[in-house]
Amino acid sequence: MAIDLQQIGKRFRFYTNLKELEMEDLKAMTGSDEETLSHIIYGRNIVLDELVTIIKNFKDLNPQWLIYGEGSMFKPMDENGNCHDHQKGCLKKDKAAYLKQMKDMLIELDAAEVAKGHKPDIDALKAKLDQLKATE
Repeated sequence: MAIDLQQIGKRFRFYTNLKELEMEDLKAMTGSDEETLSHIIYGRNIVLDELVTIIKNFKDLNPQWLIYGEGSMFKPMDENGNCHDHQKGCLKKDKAAYLKQMKDMLIELDAAEVAKGHKPDIDALKAKLDQLKATE
């Protein structure tokens, strides 16, 4: 399976937006400079070693999803239901705002995948989000 740097960038941006992480947060959490982080966020000139080093700092981020778009964005919670991200905690947004942002970002990711001729399970994810929204 080929690695698409632009898709990695979009997924990483999706994750950091969802977690409400600004560039200063990313620099502090990873110890990386702004140029390296910008290259990853915008999907250009990514050095694999730098990407791996950065991924290690996000305990809840599923690297398989980030790199290949497979599986869930987040690693499973532990058996106690605890969030893996001890530095930032769990999501700060209310559920409705979170679901709306997720849906908007899924639409953006879906458009990018369709433009490349891929048809992932985005429709299934959208249906789950609609289901969650309906249960509020």
